[in-house]
Formats: sequence, C-alpha cells, structure tokens
Amino acid sequence: MDQIILGGPLSHSPDNSDSESDSDSDSTLEDLDLYPTWAQGYPLQRVARWADRTTNASHASLSSSCSSDSSSTSSIVYDIDFEQLIDDLLAEEPFPLSETRNTVTVAASTSDANDSMMIKCLHRSSPELIILLRLNNHDLRQDPWNPAPHIICAISRDERVFLCMRRLVEFNQPPLQIVSNYIDFFKQVLEGLTFLHEHSIAQLSCLDLSTYWVDLGPTTSSASDSVEYFDRTRYPVRYYFTNLSNASEFESRADPAFQKDVEDCAGMMEHLAANVPSISRKLTALVNAMRTGTFDADASRKLFEALCKSLPADIFDIRVPPLPTLLPRQSSLLRSRPACIARTTTWDPRRR
Repeated sequence: MDQIILGGPLSHSPDNSDSESDSDSDSTLEDLDLYPTWAQGYPLQRVARWADRTTNASHASLSSSCSSDSSSTSSIVYDIDFEQLIDDLLAEEPFPLSETRNTVTVAASTSDANDSMMIKCLHRSSPELIILLRLNNHDLRQDPWNPAPHIICAISRDERVFLCMRRLVEFNQPPLQIVSNYIDFFKQVLEGLTFLHEHSIAQLSCLDLSTYWVDLGPTTSSASDSVEYFDRTRYPVRYYFTNLSNASEFESRADPAFQKDVEDCAGMMEHLAANVPSISRKLTALVNAMRTGTFDADASRKLFEALCKSLPADIFDIRVPPLPTLLPRQSSLLRSRPACIARTTTWDPRRR
C-alpha cells in the first residue's frame, strides 16, 4: 500500500490582488496592451508564465504519508487518516465507486468541520490520472489559470489510484444570478482553456456542461445545505475542468484537437449566453471567430476581455432567469456523458 505524492508539497493558488478597474471602452484586440487585466468577479491576475515542463506523473515519488494542505490561502485543514479513509471506502457494501460512478463526495469529518472532499478512482495507467498528477505539480499549481481540480492526496491500491480532491459542486449550483456571474464563468473557462493548451493538453470536452465544476470556498464545505444559499455575487468563486477522461498531451499545438476545443467552447458559450440577452449579441463576433478557426484559445480570451470592457457598467448587475435543470437542446449540446463525471453521491464514512 503506497501513496503518490506529486514530487513536492501541494498548495493552493496564491492570493491575488485586485486588478485596477477599467472604464467603458470600445476596445479592440490591438488596444489590449493599453489596459490592465479586466477583473469582474474573481481577480485572476496571472503570475509569470511557467515554461512548458517535461514533468510527468510517472516521475511522481512514492511516500508513506500524504501532505495536509495547509496553505495560508485557505482555512481548510485535512487532518485525516487517508489510508484508513480509503480502506473504509473499499469495505463499504455496496462499494460506492463502481464502473459507472467513479467519483464520490465524502461528508465532512464532523458536523462543524469544513473538510468535505471528493474521491475519484482511476486505473494506475489511466491517461487522465497522468494528466491530473502533472497539472498538480507544485510549479503548475501556482498558476491561477490552472483549471485542474486540486489533489490533496493520491493513494494507490493494487491497480487503482484514489485521488482525494478538494470538494467541488456543479458550476450552476447555486444558479448563476446576474450578468457578471456569466461573464466571470466565461472568463475563467477561457483562461483555463488557454492554460491547458499552453501545456499541450487538448480534447477537453468543452461542449459538455458537466465538465465545469465550481469551488465555493471553505465556508460551504461542511454543509451541503449551505450551497443552496451561497451568493456568488458577493464572494469570488473558482471554476475547474473536471472531465479530463478524453484529454491527451500532443506533441504539436497544430493538431486539430486544439481548434476543436475552441469550437466546442464557442458552442457552450453561445448556448449559455442565449439565457443572457444583454450580452448574447455582443458575443456573436467572438463565437463566430472561435468557430471558424480564426482565433486560438488565448486570442479568444483577449477578444472576450476587450468585448467586456466595452459593456456599459449597468449591465453587470442585471438579473438573469435561472437555467432550467435540463437545458434546452441539451441532448444535442451534450455528448455521451462519460462515467468518470457521473453525478456524484455523498458518502459518509461515519455511518458504518
């Protein structure tokens, strides 16, 4: 029985200072360098870009203990015996992680604790596992655009590896409420897509809405009921790409898979923006450019920020009707839902 540690301590992305506010503008791509990073919502000021690295999960070291995530940027402390936690899960009848559901949410250790987490089970040779471990390398984890879920600990049992990850919920739980919520979501998705493409990772299932999950922070980790009342208009949130089951690392960024990701992202944005008439027409030029192959992920991100700068200030607080549980056209929008992102259930190890 061994545990995989990611070649060094895991840590949260660093706190970022708020970007300067921007005045309304008819900005174009050529004007972008004249403006500071637009920040409506979570202040993702990019740290210096890390050079592409050759670090691979196959080089991850084996150790006898997991590092508790005690970063100063978070109040979550996981004082847990991860070995015992996995053993208890394996002894559960029926086993919570089957071939059709390989992610489970673990209840908090006590009623007043905030250490709820998710556990994902992958085969030791899974390409998804290799990518997730690479993206949780200490250096890459420092980049606030990194959209991979945070791994607290990885424990190996025979041919299976159990990833203990910070708790996330579906991106629309609680529902997006105002225009700025949508803009913040689109902005972070484009930043995450840019980051993954910079590191030669593509085939990201960007069209599938169940790919995107959100971290609401430590205040909602202990009680599922608190998620329902969380107000993302008052507190910043972080979005993550949780479906990397089809993702691959490519030798050349000229591979069609990169452009396919951009096209799929455009389709997702167009679909959601249809629920927000105040910005849907404004995004038409961006969506068309992404679909025709004119822009890559980073150029799409820059145009999106330029378009946001030209929006009147009173648009951001306009309320938006909740998205229906089953989105219109969802059957055509969403491709077959992989087992690895099946809706999670909550497992409480204390019930035994």
